[in-house]
Amino acid sequence: MNQDQSEPAAGTAPPQPEALEPLSGAIERGRHLALIAAEGAGLAPLYAAAAVRDLAAGEAGARAFVLTATGDRARRCAAGMHAAARAAGYEVVVAPGAAGGAVARAPILVGPPAVLLEGVRRGDIPAAALCTLVLDDVRALEPARAAVEAVVQASGDGARRIATTHARDAGFDELIERWLPRARRWPNELFAEPRAGESEAGGATGIAIAVASRATREGRLARLAELLRDLTRADAAAAVSVETAPDAVADVSTALSLAGLRVAGSEEAGADEADSGAAVRVGAWGEVDPAAHAVAFELPPTPEPLARAAAAERCYAIVDSLHERQLELTALRARLRAAPLADRADPALLDDVAAFRARVADALEQQDLAAGALLLAPLIQEHGAARVAAALAGLLRAADRPAAGAREAAPGDAPSGDTAAAPPDRSARRATRPTWTKVFVGVGKRDGAGPGDLVGAITGETSVAGGQIGRIDIRQNFTLVDVDSLAADAVVRGLDGSRIKGRQVVARLDRGAR
Repeated sequence: MNQDQSEPAAGTAPPQPEALEPLSGAIERGRHLALIAAEGAGLAPLYAAAAVRDLAAGEAGARAFVLTATGDRARRCAAGMHAAARAAGYEVVVAPGAAGGAVARAPILVGPPAVLLEGVRRGDIPAAALCTLVLDDVRALEPARAAVEAVVQASGDGARRIATTHARDAGFDELIERWLPRARRWPNELFAEPRAGESEAGGATGIAIAVASRATREGRLARLAELLRDLTRADAAAAVSVETAPDAVADVSTALSLAGLRVAGSEEAGADEADSGAAVRVGAWGEVDPAAHAVAFELPPTPEPLARAAAAERCYAIVDSLHERQLELTALRARLRAAPLADRADPALLDDVAAFRARVADALEQQDLAAGALLLAPLIQEHGAARVAAALAGLLRAADRPAAGAREAAPGDAPSGDTAAAPPDRSARRATRPTWTKVFVGVGKRDGAGPGDLVGAITGETSVAGGQIGRIDIRQNFTLVDVDSLAADAVVRGLDGSRIKGRQVVARLDRGAR
């Protein structure tokens, strides 16, 4: 499958989503559809194909609804549906925020369930005219379950229903049985896997693909260059191959060349060159034989590129932050498991990192973990143990930073002779760290942002380490983050224009810090 919200390269047509071909018959017959897929899987074109078919086959005034968990997801989904819908003569409108009268007239509406339900109850949207109802990521829609069920019930039995989820669980299976009788399910291999939270015996193999994600194309190219430099630094003779979309090969090759790496296209790199590790081979999906280190740049269109990469000694993937879940599903279909690709540690903080790990190891041995496991069980089922652990580590290390005021001595204070002569201990090393600067980030509670999202965005888009991030104050519409003053400008440059929780954010120094 491929992206449903990314911009295609100039002058190229976006590739057809993998699911359209096997599901085209079911779409034409008006069957219910149940898919295990996430953002980046080409869902929006599939939604558009079903809505266009149903609107054309329905009566005048027919409507199609796409229910999304957030307004940001609604806008991305509508953008992905727009071209196909307009080509067939149908308007796609996002609610809320549409111009006056647009919601009442548009044949295809995309938005959160509570917003669309309000329109139905006001009479602006005739629910009885619904011919297509899409539940985009049922797992993400769970907090709005009451509104979702009200819309489903109002739609009646005549509407085709499409439901997707990024993680199949008992609730998704029950929804299929209740609301999508005899639904066409896809992909078959994921429906044959254990549900989320159940045993995974017989599922993915022990082979792991190391995954890094960035919110911007520039960030992903920079992370790719950094990874390749690390690989060639560790072993100058290591053969490295990079596979990406056909229309991205030239851009990727250019970016790597500008980063000082020797690059040869797949048609230029001979066997001798590859064996010597003289150049990185860059090619389109399926055109490059996996080298000792195989890298997938951006989300592969099908599981096959990842399955091929598994033949390498080590395999990696660098994708859009929005596509991490879909990459995990694609890897699972290739019988692989996805694991985070760690960023390079800041040498100045390695002593603190080692101490933090030692504290965690002590806690594992000495504490009763049952209560904590019970508390975190829903999050682990939703996001996986590795992500939950990473988020907790970020929170704990941020909380561990002493307040700026506690580190600053009064102007008239001077160390005593004994103090001045004493060798610096751990607390003294902490006291020499730079002061904090507040950075304003335009994402907040209304977007569902949490401390882990901010820490992940900062460390993902910049070279700033977790220990350089302090207090995180999340307000309704924005967040104030304390960062190491020496890194504040880098954080602003890295975050400004990036995406957090699907929202493109503005980042700047807080006005009080100027």
